[in-house]
Amino acid sequence: MQPNLSIAKAATAIFIATLSVLTAAKLVAEPIKKTSKRQDGSSIHWSIEHPAQKEKRGLLLIAQGSGCLPAIRNPVVAQARSVAQGFSTLLVEKYGVSHGDQPQNPMSDCSEEYFAHHTVSQRADDVAQVIGELKDSDWWNGELVLFGGSEGGAVVARLAPRLQPDAVVVFSSGPGESLAVSLPRVIPPEAAKMAHAKFTEARNNPHSAERWGGNSYRWWADVVDDVPVNHLLKSEAPVLLVQGERDQFAPVQSARAARDAYRAASRCELTYWELSDYDHFMTDSDGENHREAVFSRISAWIGSALGGDRPGCP
Repeated sequence: MQPNLSIAKAATAIFIATLSVLTAAKLVAEPIKKTSKRQDGSSIHWSIEHPAQKEKRGLLLIAQGSGCLPAIRNPVVAQARSVAQGFSTLLVEKYGVSHGDQPQNPMSDCSEEYFAHHTVSQRADDVAQVIGELKDSDWWNGELVLFGGSEGGAVVARLAPRLQPDAVVVFSSGPGESLAVSLPRVIPPEAAKMAHAKFTEARNNPHSAERWGGNSYRWWADVVDDVPVNHLLKSEAPVLLVQGERDQFAPVQSARAARDAYRAASRCELTYWELSDYDHFMTDSDGENHREAVFSRISAWIGSALGGDRPGCP
């Protein structure tokens, strides 16, 4: 295996495995597709799905993981809607991704716009813009829950101090370390040897669309030295961190570092679940997937947080 392809193949495996263990959930209502304009004139494609009831309700933002598969077509996202039932669900597509895209390989068959502009920071800016446009909606009661999985965990971490949500869920993301520290633990040895040189190239060329490991240098420069838990600590929102002990993409050491960062800061807003024998997809070593049960537990935690409790605090 060529070292510069191993990261992309590992990331592709995330999508293939995830799509193989989930089927699309039945939607309560047809999502409403919208577009907004960025300052550079490009379009932000987003969608919102409202529940059947008409009374005022909260808003759930779901930030999906890596790649250019549209969130509106992602069965993982469809299942994640269950964590805040009765809420309206907001999905914001990445730069260069539109609702109708159907990439055969969601890590490589992406638009040039995607590779040229997609970053975690850009995703956070886009979500903040869309939520700002929604803030005066007559259906919204003001409650906001952020849910981010894998790469999406880094997105909601950056959004937490900006939006001051009522609850944040970081799922299979490992937010306690930078990628410069955590990534070499989970990639093949030949790729790990190359990683440090590629990180340096990305830092020196932060606007480059040149690719390595399935992402552009622009993307790498934006995330490689960032530690997501540092953003979370700037918010007082209750945070739930869900981590599989056998996670093969977001190492458990990074999740434990986030837990330890809250303890070191004498902060109690973090609830940490380390799930023994579960991997990145909540699948155990016997091949049984437990995502539905984990999402049910997350839903109960969110209900407690929205009820005024601070689940991680005495």
